[in-house]
Amino acid sequence: MTTKAEKRHMDRVATLPCSVCGAHGVQLHHIRETLGMAQRASNWLVIPLCPSCHTGKHGIHGDRAMLKVIKADELTLLADTLRALAA
Repeated sequence: MTTKAEKRHMDRVATLPCSVCGAHGVQLHHIRETLGMAQRASNWLVIPLCPSCHTGKHGIHGDRAMLKVIKADELTLLADTLRALAA
């Protein structure tokens, strides 16, 4: 169950550009760092990703090559997202 506060947070994150490439029109990705395969992170732990960086061949749910190119992991992208929201 998503709370009103979580929904507001996710709506704010959805207004940001993609954390990887800067494109607009994002999807929210629940980070998976340190979680098992069947686990899902809290609704507070989301990052904005365009469809290509999210579910594309080289995106986070693909071979993750885009993360290697920018030398970042999901926790770095989460920190960037939180900084952007605080600005």
